Amino acid sequence: MNWLDEIQTELKRSLPNENPGRTRTIARRAAGIALQHFYHEDNTPYLTLLQSAAEDRRFPVEVQEAAKRLSERISGDFKSASVHPIGDAKIIIEFVKKI
Repeated sequence: MNWLDEIQTELKRSLPNENPGRTRTIARRAAGIALQHFYHEDNTPYLTLLQSAAEDRRFPVEVQEAAKRLSERISGDFKSASVHPIGDAKIIIEFVKKI
């Protein structure tokens, strides 16, 4: 299975009105698969790749910000910086697909 198929498989796991934590995990995985392809890092944890992408100046600001939102911890009241985690993942995925 190629990386694009892996991403599609992961994104299909997301259901409308699903637990926000699960949706966030799916988004991180999908974005992480794209970043593994970009960085040629098959064994690096997805969160580490997201953190790297958030600081990587080769990415447009929009992609860096999406990576930062996905990589941030949830707040004490269980709120995520990423209001639309699947949308943030897709920003990253679409950029990597263009390269």
